[in-house]
Amino acid sequence: MQTAELKELEKVAIRAVTLAERIILSHFDSNLAVEWKPDNTPVTIADKGAEEVLRQVFAQETPEFGVIGEEFGIENPDAECKWIFDPIDGTKSFIRGVPLFGTLIGLYKKNEPLVSIVNLPAQKKRLHAVKNGGAFLGETRVQVSDVAKMDKSLVLSGTVNTFDDRGLSAEFEKYRRASALYRGWGDCYGYYLVATGRAEAMVDPIVSLWDIAAFPLLLSEAGGSFSLLNGETDLFDDGGKPLHSIYEGYSAVATNGKVHKAVLDSFAKVN
Repeated sequence: MQTAELKELEKVAIRAVTLAERIILSHFDSNLAVEWKPDNTPVTIADKGAEEVLRQVFAQETPEFGVIGEEFGIENPDAECKWIFDPIDGTKSFIRGVPLFGTLIGLYKKNEPLVSIVNLPAQKKRLHAVKNGGAFLGETRVQVSDVAKMDKSLVLSGTVNTFDDRGLSAEFEKYRRASALYRGWGDCYGYYLVATGRAEAMVDPIVSLWDIAAFPLLLSEAGGSFSLLNGETDLFDDGGKPLHSIYEGYSAVATNGKVHKAVLDSFAKVN
């Protein structure tokens, strides 16, 4: 696709995420009911309402595209182009009034990422990118940091429990202790910090497709790197089929590029 066409699709995604933001913020920091899914993760009326509006906009503007969303699954799975989204990434933060959650959207043509949106409603911040167009925070172009050594780096992760669950406790300790500073600012906020040059690395050992689909393009356009813990860089095969289970079948490493090998080396036993 040409840049002009991608910019139009980016506008579609921004309109969708803006409508979703209104729903999300109308419920944020309120006494809303929380349901618990079979996998023991929370879902609320805000998650469902936000995903519904995302689907409505995409169905209206790009009816030939497929969609993959966390709450309501897959539509048109054989479509060449697919929107992949998480209406609220960080629902556990959201239900506790912690503002480190966001809406994630990635558009793919087969295995090629084309558009990326990371919207942080409570912080009024929005990262967006199109292929070969750079990464932007609002109207300001962003770039990853130029820190080149782990012992000078701020490194991040999601919950510690997932490292234990994958048998990576020792590797996780190596990752943390090699850095200048470690913090658990997880979910989409951690990737936001890497893409904007505020942190050097973010690692998640267990994630679903919708948790990370927005990040490969965003990190690339910001000058950074994205891969799975085993070094794989693609989320889909050449025909556009997910390479792993869309539910918790992936891992994620996002860095400024300069420390990417060092991070992967910390988790060298992953294959």
